[in-house]
Amino acid sequence: MIDHDLADLLERSADRVPVGAPPVSSMVVAAAGLRRRRAMRRVTTAVVVSAAIVAGGTAVVAGVRGDPTDAGDPMGHRNTPSQVVAPVPSGSRLVGIGHSAIAIPQDWSTNAIHCGVATEPTVVIDVTIIETCGIGQPVVFDNVWIERGSNPNIFHPTGDIEIDGVIAQRDEVSCIDVGGSRQLCSATVFVPSADASYRAQADTRQRVDEILSWIRIIPDEVAVPGFGAANLEHQDDDAGEHYRAQLAEAGLEVQVRTEPGPGAKPGYVLDVVPRPGTMLTPGMAVTMTEIAEPRGPADEVAAEINSVGPGDSMDYRGRSDAQIRAGTTIHLDLGSTIWLYGSGRRAGTLAGEISGSALAPDGWKEGPNYGRSWTAVGPGTSTITVTITADGRRFVIGTVTVVVS
Repeated sequence: MIDHDLADLLERSADRVPVGAPPVSSMVVAAAGLRRRRAMRRVTTAVVVSAAIVAGGTAVVAGVRGDPTDAGDPMGHRNTPSQVVAPVPSGSRLVGIGHSAIAIPQDWSTNAIHCGVATEPTVVIDVTIIETCGIGQPVVFDNVWIERGSNPNIFHPTGDIEIDGVIAQRDEVSCIDVGGSRQLCSATVFVPSADASYRAQADTRQRVDEILSWIRIIPDEVAVPGFGAANLEHQDDDAGEHYRAQLAEAGLEVQVRTEPGPGAKPGYVLDVVPRPGTMLTPGMAVTMTEIAEPRGPADEVAAEINSVGPGDSMDYRGRSDAQIRAGTTIHLDLGSTIWLYGSGRRAGTLAGEISGSALAPDGWKEGPNYGRSWTAVGPGTSTITVTITADGRRFVIGTVTVVVS
C-alpha cells in the first residue's frame, strides 16, 4: 500500500466519529471504539468548535435590567410579590437544562449539524464531540445551542436581565460575514440558576433577539439531563452509574435497559428516552440504555475489516463487527489489500485464519496490522475466520468470505 492510500484510509476511518445526534446505539458504540482505527484525526468539544462561526451577542429578552444584589430564592427569583411565567407559544416544544428552557418551533430538528454548522433549523444539545472540518459559504439556518456553563472565550456579558423573574446575563449581538453576501449573527443568554447557556444563531440581529426571547423559566418542570458528559468524563469509571445519579438528582425515576456492546466498556450510556433537554414533571420516569456486562470473552472485543485497492484505487470496502459476527461476504478486485483490526480488552489476541487460495499474507511488515493483513492474489474465494484467545482458549468471533475477481 502506498503512502497516500494510507492517508486516505485514515481520513475515511476518522470520518466515522459521531456528531452527537440523538444517539443511535451502533453509532455510539462506534464512538466508544475510536481507538480501533489505524489512526484518528482530532476532534474538538462543542464549546470550542468553529470559532469562526461563533460570536457573542445581545438581545431583547423578556424582563428588565435590575440590581443583581437583590437576589431572591436559590432559583434566582427576585424578591417580588409574584412572578408570572410567560406562556409557551402554541406549536412550540420546550428544550432546556434544569428549570430553564427555550420554546423552539415544533418542526425544528435536534442536533442537525455538520462540522459545527446547522444544516437546517435546529436545537443543539448534549453534543460532546464534533468533526473538525471546513464548510465554504454555508447557508445560515436558525439554531440555538444549549450547553452547561458559559464559555468565557465567546461569552462577554454586558449586563443582567430578567426572564420570568429570574436573573440571567446577556451579551451583545455580533455578526460576521460568511461569504456570498450572507452573515451569521449570534448572541448568548446565560441563566446562572440553571448553569445553562443559550446561544442563538441566525442571519439577522433581529432574528437572534427573537429566538432568545423564547427562553423561559419552568419552576415545576425539569429537563432530562444529557449523558454526553458522563461518557466523556468517566471513561475509566462506570458512566452509567454517574448518569443514573444525575437523573435521580433531577427528581426523575430511572429505568435501566442494557445492550451488548462488543469491545465497549460496560456502563457506557447509549441513549435516554425522553431525549436530553425534554422538560418533565419531577417523579416521571425516563429509560436509559447502557452497555451490558460482557457475556463472555467474545464480547470483550470489537472486530472490523477494511480494504483498499488495487494499486492507486481509493475504493474502500469494509465490514462491521456485527456483520462479521453474522457471517458476511465481501467482493474485492485482484490486487486489493484487506486487513483486520479491533478494539477492546482482547484486541491484542485478534487473529484471522485464512482458507482458500484467493488471499495471501500482505508483505508490509511496517504496517500497523501486519499479520492481520492480506492481498488478493488470485481469482476465487477465501474465508477469513476471525478469532481471539482468552485463557488459552480459542474463540471464534465470525467469518468473512472474500470473493476475488
